[in-house]
Amino acid sequence: MQTDAISTLTVVAVLLGGLALLVALLALLVARTARRKLAALMREGEGATTGQLVQLLAETAEHGLQLREGAARIAELESAAQRAVSRVGHVQFQAYDDAGAGQSSSLALLDDAGSGVVITTLHARVGTRIYVKRLVRGESETVLGDEERAAIDAALLPPSDTRRTK
Repeated sequence: MQTDAISTLTVVAVLLGGLALLVALLALLVARTARRKLAALMREGEGATTGQLVQLLAETAEHGLQLREGAARIAELESAAQRAVSRVGHVQFQAYDDAGAGQSSSLALLDDAGSGVVITTLHARVGTRIYVKRLVRGESETVLGDEERAAIDAALLPPSDTRRTK
C-alpha cells in the first residue's frame, strides 16, 4: 500500500512540477514581451529613462487637470458673457427743428437676451438732456420714443456678415 501511495505522490509531484514549469515559462514569455514593449517605448522616447517616462506621465496628468480647469473656466466665462453688453444700436437724429444740428442720439446697450439700457441725449441750444431707460428683453417700463425704438431694433438685429465676397 505504501508503494501505491508513494507512486501516486510521485505522479502528483511530477504533474505539479510540470505545471510549475509551464507557469514559469509563461511568466518568462510575458516578461520578454513586456521588455520588448518597454524597449520600443524607450526607442520612441529617444532613449528616455524610466525616471523621464514617469515625469512625462506626471506631466500628462497635470495637462489633463489643466484641461478640466480650463473647461470649467470657459463655462464660467460663457455664463458671464450672456449678461455682458453684446448688442449695440445707435441712432443719431435732429431732436428739435430749430437747433441741435443732428447732435441728438439714442444708444442701446443690450445683452444677448435684449436686456440693458437705452441712453438718449437731446441736444438743444440751451443745453443737453440725457435720459436712461432700462430694458428687459427689448421692452421698457416707460414710453419709448421712435429714435429709442430704432436704436433698440438696430441692436437686436442679427449680426451681418461684413466679409466681402468676390
